[in-house]
Amino acid sequence: MLLAGCSSSGDAGHRTGPSASSAVTSPAAQRGTAGPATRFTVDPARVPTTPSAALGLVRAVTAGPDSYGPGYVKRPPYESDPAAWPALGTDCVWRQEPLPGDVLATFTRHSRLPAAGSKGEVRAAATVTLHRTAAQADQEMAETLEEALRCPDQQLRATERISGLNSIGSGYGTNGDTSADDCLIEMGTYDDPALGKGSTYYLWDQVRLGPVTIAVVVEGGKGFAQGDLLTVQARAVAGMETKVRTELGARK
Repeated sequence: MLLAGCSSSGDAGHRTGPSASSAVTSPAAQRGTAGPATRFTVDPARVPTTPSAALGLVRAVTAGPDSYGPGYVKRPPYESDPAAWPALGTDCVWRQEPLPGDVLATFTRHSRLPAAGSKGEVRAAATVTLHRTAAQADQEMAETLEEALRCPDQQLRATERISGLNSIGSGYGTNGDTSADDCLIEMGTYDDPALGKGSTYYLWDQVRLGPVTIAVVVEGGKGFAQGDLLTVQARAVAGMETKVRTELGARK
């Protein structure tokens, strides 16, 4: 199975799940269709240094239903517990743990596009994390890449599984990444009996701007073209990138 990753095109290869288009533009490339963004430079004086201020920032940046497009609504639980951190165990099962020391704040919002006609439900979640340093944010990106290699099949919740994960990462200026310090994308299949029989899409897009990581996951979407879901995902990521640049970028 091939993976488009942060490149401009390629066979995204969702071969074990729903039909995928033979050529799909990745989220990173879609974010860069208007031309390369100026390389992000963080202003240290504008970066929150306390957990309360950091939480205010990530809450302000994290995407909600309106960020994905018409028809998306809140999915309960809509907002995450800011004191919890998802961790992948050695058994490839996700669990909630206390916030690690290198994280000032993290926040997630869950959204969904209800099923309609021949189109299945689409689930989306956006997460923004502020680390104490850019190096620690970079380490989170590296660990995310490693997790897909270590656990290509993962248990998300009691009835939700992802399988056949492939991931690839790129730095600024490579493989279509024209906006973030780093980007990565994961693709696989998603299974939840609540969405009916058969595998559906699992799409993860994550970027880093200085000490901030931004991630959007899209799950489900039977009947949708994969490229359409990637476009929705890229739109949400780009919107959050813009907010981070506005809040933390160096002023000229």
